[in-house]
Amino acid sequence: MQSILQLTVIGKVFKPNKGKLLNFNRDLDQYIEYVRWYLSFKPTSK
Repeated sequence: MQSILQLTVIGKVFKPNKGKLLNFNRDLDQYIEYVRWYLSFKPTSK
């Protein structure tokens, strides 16, 4: 989970192209939602 949060920070800070960055952040946020949803079924496993 920590590496996912680090990816989010990197994605928010890195600004190669504003349009692409917005799409990337939206996709990343959606991916994190799926990961959290998946982890909710396995709270003890990493």
